[in-house]
Parts: sequence; structure tokens; C-alpha cells
Amino acid sequence: MDRLLWCEECRTVARQRAATWGWSIGVIGAVALSLWIWLVIQPSDLVLGGWIATVVAALWIGGRVAREIAYGVMRFNNRKAAEAVPPNG
Repeated sequence: MDRLLWCEECRTVARQRAATWGWSIGVIGAVALSLWIWLVIQPSDLVLGGWIATVVAALWIGGRVAREIAYGVMRFNNRKAAEAVPPNG
């Protein structure tokens, strides 16, 4: 148990749930960025690799940031993981 009385399993489940949220938001952000680049900027073939790297970086960074924010919100709201089972004893 930690200072918020979350067991190890509760934290693990909450991290997994936050990771799902993070990847989902990261993918949505990367798709939105891709559409913006394709429709507004209209890149040439000359630096296509740079634009792809930009979208991949946005996916990774956006996912990480969203995951940490989701986990922080779960902890701040003190929502227990529904799948976690209290320890016996």
C-alpha cells in the first residue's frame, strides 16, 4: 500500500488503463497532425521522411503525456481500479 492506500495490483491496473488512454489519445493526435500536414501544409516528396518522423514523434510524445495525465487524474480522484482484488489477510 502506498500513501493513497493503493495496492501494487491497483497501481498496475491503473497504469495499464492509463496506457490505453494514452495510446488512444496519441493516435488521435497523430492522425489529426497527419491530416493537417497533408491538407494544409501539402509537403513535397523531398522531405517526406522528416514529416513521417514528426508524426511518429508526436504519437510517442503525445501518448506519453496523455498516459501520465490520465494516471495522475486517476490518482488525484482516488478512483480505485475496478479489477483489483484486495489482499487476503
